[in-house]
Amino acid sequence: MPRRRTLNPLTELLGAVLLVVLVLVVNRWEFSLAVLLLVVVPAVLVSGQPRRIGVAIVLVAGPLLLSSVLLHGLFFPEGRVVLLDLGPARVTQEGLVFAALMGLRMSVFTGVLLTTAMTLDLPDLIATMTHRGWNRKLVFIIGSALGLLPHVALRARQITRAQQARGLVVGRGPLSRLRALLMVTTPLVIGLLVDASERNHMLEARGFSSSGPRTSYLPDTDTTAQRSGRRVATVAVLLFAAAWLVIGAVG
Repeated sequence: MPRRRTLNPLTELLGAVLLVVLVLVVNRWEFSLAVLLLVVVPAVLVSGQPRRIGVAIVLVAGPLLLSSVLLHGLFFPEGRVVLLDLGPARVTQEGLVFAALMGLRMSVFTGVLLTTAMTLDLPDLIATMTHRGWNRKLVFIIGSALGLLPHVALRARQITRAQQARGLVVGRGPLSRLRALLMVTTPLVIGLLVDASERNHMLEARGFSSSGPRTSYLPDTDTTAQRSGRRVATVAVLLFAAAWLVIGAVG
């Protein structure tokens, strides 16, 4: 069941960006863990699609975490406590700790941004930015970027079902899985490129490049209170970030 929306999508998107900024600025594992447990996990659970978002987070954050462990766990130049000597590579305590911290932070980034992107009401967001008078090209880029992941997931499911209807069988062996992946990925990439070309022609045919005023068929769901809240939150985070960095430099 889709969750009940109480905030404008622009407010949700800005909140996610500001939260990522705070995690970057504070750069403490305690704060990152608190955001992961108190913000990301509850947001995924109440999103109405926890399994879908959870799988997406694992698929994106998993390779990043693995690469961090391989890079920093085996080749950390500042490492002193050697846990395992592998010749050119050394597993050090400091490297594993640094990899864990980086993995935690990347998991927070991935969780915050993916949860926001996959639960946003994209038409409402585009309508809000149009009513606010944002640059049309910027609105299109933001809308396309946020809508790309659900679109790719839907096309991948459609192609997979079509290939299975034609007799595609995914076996347990790695070669069978690789073959199935190629049979899905190739038409997916080609289809996305064709869609992008067709969309560009349709936009130009409808006067996307014209300089006239823009309107939206959807009503403006943004409120004065939320607009004021976004300004206050942005200023507060910027002031906090500046103060935190100054205090850290002095200390």
